[in-house]
Amino acid sequence: MKNGIILKIGAIVLGVAVLFGGSFFAASFIQKKFATEQTIEGAGEAISRIEIEASNSARESLMDEATAVSTVTYNGEQYKYNEDVEVLLIMGIDDRGIIDYPQEGQKKDQACVDLILLAVFNKDTKSYSLLQINRDTMCDVMSYDFFGTYSGMLNRQICLSHTYRSKHEDACEDTKFAVSHLLYDVDIENYFALAMDAIPIINDSVGGVTVTIEDDFSQIDEAFVKGQTITLMGDQAETYVRSRTGVSNSPTNLNRMGRQRKYMSQLLPMLGQRASESSSFAFDLFDKLGPYMITDCTYDQLSTYITQFSGYTLDKIVTPDGQVEVGENDWMEFHVDEESLRQITIDLFYEKVN
Repeated sequence: MKNGIILKIGAIVLGVAVLFGGSFFAASFIQKKFATEQTIEGAGEAISRIEIEASNSARESLMDEATAVSTVTYNGEQYKYNEDVEVLLIMGIDDRGIIDYPQEGQKKDQACVDLILLAVFNKDTKSYSLLQINRDTMCDVMSYDFFGTYSGMLNRQICLSHTYRSKHEDACEDTKFAVSHLLYDVDIENYFALAMDAIPIINDSVGGVTVTIEDDFSQIDEAFVKGQTITLMGDQAETYVRSRTGVSNSPTNLNRMGRQRKYMSQLLPMLGQRASESSSFAFDLFDKLGPYMITDCTYDQLSTYITQFSGYTLDKIVTPDGQVEVGENDWMEFHVDEESLRQITIDLFYEKVN
């Protein structure tokens, strides 16, 4: 009886600690104090079902309470959250295909998310903006233990928000949360994720995308000579949007992000135009993308988003300012400029109160 009471107290302590940022200390303390004798190699010490439920409940509470501030004061002006804004998170996953690992407790080194792009639709002005987040942006991401139990928030590159879960849907939800949390808990209605093998499919569906080569790619593809204008077809599209090694003047992710923004700003309206010309275009495209696509959208929602890319006017393409540093294990870290991030958030998601 006494041990049962101690376990319940430990579970409560863990839940409260997670909610208030002390998850790692509490989880470590409880694991050591109440661990069973049986452990799995590489899994750490086991915790009880009560503690697992407390941890996962704390995670759900954290997600439920993440809501954008309805009114803010910024630079002496009053703003309110714009209810006419709808947001689609577009993700490019550093993986060849979509493979789920449904077995409980099965650990997988999940692929990172390479492209993080928010399409912010303003239904009042019939316009949209694109906000790109650097994959190396340092922020709080959810982490999990070997068994898939939530173990708190870690300050890591945002691309790693996709790596801690064994199922792609769960990983996408965690990236969605990380992006929203970075942007002061703005609402993100839906997500749409594609693996890298989808790039040639979606590129060729619009007859290719024409770009001007601004960095020398000739070591990778002899057609990618600086100054040349070419229409990307097939694997060339993936080379253009993903390459860093072998590209001149590109020591970080910043140059690649610039290419990605230019490419997406041309591709998205072309998709919308094709969809408006053919009622079967979106259906046929989604059918081909099936093995490489994860989304929480219905077919009708995806079709609506695609149509908006041609029916709405592109307002602006933005990305927060910041500093690049070499961090732990020689990984690149992008430390976002908070003032730049606040200004972008106000511009895209809020409107001034008259």
